[in-house]
Amino acid sequence: MKNILARGGVEFIAVFLGIALSLWVDEYQKSKEARELNNQILKRLHDNLEADSIDGIWNYKAHEKVVVGGKKVFEWCEDGQKHSDSIEFFISCLAIVTTFINNSEEYSALKSSGRMELINDDSLVKSLHNYYTKVSNIKYVENNAWQQVSNQFHPFMSNYSSFYDVEKDKNIYANEFGVFKLSSNPPKDKLSYYATRLKWESEYIALIYRELVMDVAVIRKLIRKELKYAT
Repeated sequence: MKNILARGGVEFIAVFLGIALSLWVDEYQKSKEARELNNQILKRLHDNLEADSIDGIWNYKAHEKVVVGGKKVFEWCEDGQKHSDSIEFFISCLAIVTTFINNSEEYSALKSSGRMELINDDSLVKSLHNYYTKVSNIKYVENNAWQQVSNQFHPFMSNYSSFYDVEKDKNIYANEFGVFKLSSNPPKDKLSYYATRLKWESEYIALIYRELVMDVAVIRKLIRKELKYAT
């Protein structure tokens, strides 16, 4: 009787251990596959962020042109709008607007999958969240700037311009933006307002972009560290 019970106990333990081992192997395989998928996403995210950095640098340099243009236009108005061969160039700089073209698909995939906790470095997770919050903010601010330039500044300048288009001999930042041809001088008070307002907005946008570019450098370094740890 004791032998039967002993054999039964051994068989039960063997079955139990077999089931437990099978479950562990299955869970391990799923965890391994999830980590491999995460690593693939992180690698694509690493490459996408490089493109973000390139676009961010281009954009903040564009807004630096607006800042210079705003200063020059304001000084021109304060000086009585005396003849200046370059004033059309500086007024045209005020019409520069940018759009941040970034790919957030990989980050969205990480968030929606619920596998963000598989990332070992908490600072990477936090940095990603902060970065994409800033991305949402810059898109909002850029849209406001575009609305002001498109709906206010361009209609205002249309009353004092006979032409607005790209000219090869007047490079308004990589020939991506048009140049105004003045038919008469705009009212200095109104033009001064736009010069200072658009300059101030571009200073803020350029600041955010410089922060984004620095953030990208940090995040890409953290991703490389994470991928190295995973291997």
